[in-house]
Order: sequence, then structure tokens, then C-alpha cells
Amino acid sequence: MVRIVDRYLLKEVVLNWLGTTLLLWLIVLGNRLASYLAQAAAGDLPGRTVFALLGLKSVTYLDALLPFSLYLGVLLALGRLYKDSEMAALSACGVGPAQLYRPLLSLGVLVAAGLTWLSLVVVPHANAAAYRLVASAKQSTSLALVAPGRFQEALGGDLIYYVEKVSADRRQMTDIFAEDRQDGRLDIISAARGHQRIDPSTGDRYLVLQNGYRYEGFPGDPGYRVMRFQTQGILIEPTKPVVRMDLDASPTAKLWHGSRPAQIAELQWRLSIPLAALVLVVLAVPLSRTTPRQGRYGRLFAAVLVFIIYYNLLGSARVWVQHGDLPPAVGMWWVHGLALALGGLLLYGRNPLRRRRRMVS
Repeated sequence: MVRIVDRYLLKEVVLNWLGTTLLLWLIVLGNRLASYLAQAAAGDLPGRTVFALLGLKSVTYLDALLPFSLYLGVLLALGRLYKDSEMAALSACGVGPAQLYRPLLSLGVLVAAGLTWLSLVVVPHANAAAYRLVASAKQSTSLALVAPGRFQEALGGDLIYYVEKVSADRRQMTDIFAEDRQDGRLDIISAARGHQRIDPSTGDRYLVLQNGYRYEGFPGDPGYRVMRFQTQGILIEPTKPVVRMDLDASPTAKLWHGSRPAQIAELQWRLSIPLAALVLVVLAVPLSRTTPRQGRYGRLFAAVLVFIIYYNLLGSARVWVQHGDLPPAVGMWWVHGLALALGGLLLYGRNPLRRRRRMVS
């Protein structure tokens, strides 16, 4: 009997979980694909990298979606059982919260194990590969996709340039403006015309400006130098692309030995993803309680609201740890503890009321 009930519950939950995951994943990927296509149409991203970048990002989206989709899968599965009065029949046969949690937490542990691998190993590698892909794509198209009349970036954002007109062969340009940042110094450059040149010995690409002015100085310092030049070269595409990565691409081992608050916050966030899957399973069981009159989705709005509050608190705790406002020992763990306490209150806080009603009757 026990094994039959466990298999039945797991079947219902897994089907709802997989369907919800696929639906949410396709929605997120569709939105991201539209964003990448818009960037490609604007010349900010080469078209050949769109689907490669989308494939890398799809892995990171799974890491964020799986806890929520598992939560919804449990809610929808148990909600249907309550709606069809199957849960009342199971309760009459002696199936209580402990019997419900046994298969659900077993599934939750498996999902959490997969999420641990995703969050600690796969997602950082995917993010790093995405950063390298974007940097390489921007490097290879920094001048090939020069769009006249638009500000564009190069060298990881250290160089911003504007070209009024570009010849048909993409080599000759007129009315050029550039802002170059080097070691805190800000250089403003303007030129009447220019062209691109590749150094044959290194392969570096330069923007060669002609007949212009260069203003050198530090922001806030009135002592600027003004120079007029006939020919001026600006490095715009080095042989090795400039790759700038955020902490979400740092290896977990590096974060584990890091002492900066930002590193600690990132590590705790990665560990919180699989832990959140287990916490949400605990919350889903009492939040799925409905009556046949309420329907399958009777408590869904309240459950989604609980999830939003839970994840917003996790995000706030992450920022507080990152800024040093919370000690690492407290970190994000108090949010999980608060959610588990809420789950226990919802689960067992109803039993005394039931006993009281029975005594009155």
C-alpha cells in the first residue's frame, strides 16, 4: 500500500514538474532569443553567436527555474488530489503528512543534488564561456559592424567611439569622436577622418585618425592637455580579446577560499539554490491544502506570493552580505530558517484546531 501511494504521488508530481519546467523554460528562452535578435539587428551582436549564446544561457536559466517549477509541480499535483477528494480518501486510509513527505522529499533530494552540481560547477563554467563568447564576438565585429550615427563600445567598454559616416567598403570614416579610458585617465579625441589598419606583426587592429584634436586629463582635474595631431592610432581590437567577468563566472573553489563579502555572498547564493528546492517542497505540502469547492488552483495565488517573498528575502540577504551589512555566519541562512518555520506552522498549526473541533462535537 505504501509503495503504491508513493509511486502514485511521485508520478503526479513529476509529470506536473516536468511540464511546468518545460513551459517556463521555453518562455524565458523565447524572451531571451528576442533580446539577442534585437541586439544582432542593431549591430551589437553578430548573428552567428546568437544561438550559441542562447544555449549557454539556457543552462543558467535551468538553475533558477528548477526550484520554482518543482514547487509548482507539488502544488498542482496535490491540489488536484484535494479537488478530486483523493486526498480525503488517502487521509482516511492513514496517509498523513509524514507519508506525503517521504516520496516528495526523496524527489527533492535528487533535484537538490542535481542543482548542487549545476549551481557549483556547470553554471559558473557556462557563464564564463558566455562572457568569452560575447567578448570575442564584439572584438571580431568592433569595426566590421560600425554603424554610422551610433555610439559603440570596444575594449570591454574602455573605448567608446562615434562615426558620422562610413564608406561602402567599411574602411574610410569621417567625423569621428572617441572617448578612451586608461588607468583612470580620460582622453577625448575628435578627428575629421580615419581608417582601420591591422598591424602585420601582432594582428592588432587600430583605428587611425587624421587631422584631429586630443584632450588628456583626469576627471575632476581642470589641468587638461590639448594636442593637435595629423595622425593618431587607437588600439580598438587586440589579438587577444578583453574579457571581463562578473563573480557569477568565478569557480566555486575560488569563492570558497575568498574573503571578500561579494565572494561570500555569491557562494552562499549558489548553495542556497539547491537548499531552496528542499525548503519549497516543505512549504508546498501545507500550501496545497484546498477543498473541492475551492478547486485545484484555490491556494495557488497565496503559494506564489509566498515564493515571491521568500526569493526577494534571499535576494535582499545576498545584497546585505555583499555590502557587509550582515555577518557571513547569518548570511542567507536565516531566510531558509524562516521559510521552514512558516512551513511547520502551516503544517502543524492546523492540528490543534481539528482536535478542538472534535472535542466540541
